[in-house]
Amino acid sequence: MNSDELHFEAAINPYGCSPKVTEALSALARAREFRSYGEPTALELREELAEHHRLSPENFVVYNGAGEALAWLFIFHLLMRRGRLIVPSPSYERFVEAGKRCAAEVIEVPLGARDFSLSLEQLIEEGKRRGANLGLISNPNNPTGNSLLDAASLARLLDELPECLWIIDEAYADYTGESFAAWAAERENLVVLRTFSKAYGLAGLRVGCAVAHRSVAQTLAASRLPWAVNSMSLVAARAALGDQEYLKETVARILDDCREFYSLLKQIPHAEVYKSDANFFLLRFDRIDAGRLKDYLAARGMHVRSRPDMPEHLRLTSLRPEENLRLVRVMTDYMTNHEG
Repeated sequence: MNSDELHFEAAINPYGCSPKVTEALSALARAREFRSYGEPTALELREELAEHHRLSPENFVVYNGAGEALAWLFIFHLLMRRGRLIVPSPSYERFVEAGKRCAAEVIEVPLGARDFSLSLEQLIEEGKRRGANLGLISNPNNPTGNSLLDAASLARLLDELPECLWIIDEAYADYTGESFAAWAAERENLVVLRTFSKAYGLAGLRVGCAVAHRSVAQTLAASRLPWAVNSMSLVAARAALGDQEYLKETVARILDDCREFYSLLKQIPHAEVYKSDANFFLLRFDRIDAGRLKDYLAARGMHVRSRPDMPEHLRLTSLRPEENLRLVRVMTDYMTNHEG
């Protein structure tokens, strides 16, 4: 990756992982233990995750990223059963596309046109009417950035659609400080996906987990290959999880940056900026071709996120303040010179 390029399209932690991760990986390299297999079931990490979330190690299954956990859930509940998946729209397109390859049907329930809010009534009605047996909600949502669920709405979903297994993707939940992982101990129709790729800064090492009721986790664990997650990734994840002080400080720093970034983005002509609970912002453009703007930014080493089903929108991750300011200046210059 070119170090001069700015990647606003990847919603990662711009400050990187805890220094304790670097120390732990260096110690592992010096020990030259790569000739040996690591933990077959990631037991030590599961024990530490259990302590952190006040659950049991049996509630956790560790994977090479949360996406791998989702893939197995899709295989069991969609592909093998020809099940029906229900999702809000828009949501993370790569997960939805994977669901379409596995499901008999994907039921997309549109979010509110003005604020991307979730209509719980419509979601429940469509789920019942069309027999959804798997639901997927990102909270906060990607690409819109807003939280779609609170405790009351999730409880209602679980109660009113008891035969539907609800997967809550919490990739960006560290920025809200709210998680439903603890609910999995008692709720058999809930799986929460957690990742080390975002706030923990370990995207390149691919570690995530499914948090589920013991009966669900047992089924997932039975199909998981032994030693599926390499020793280096497990060491890094344990070190990152153990440094909650660094996570707390870094998340607070990112949230401060996001508030400043939001204020700057609001000043860009012809751009509507949506509020976000994550570390990225969705922008809608009028009188400006968003695709051409994306190309203009890319030619200047600044890469932003777009998707074909939302041609008027771009998604921008908050990076470091000086990088955010550079992006806003270039965008403002483009808007000023391409009005109409």
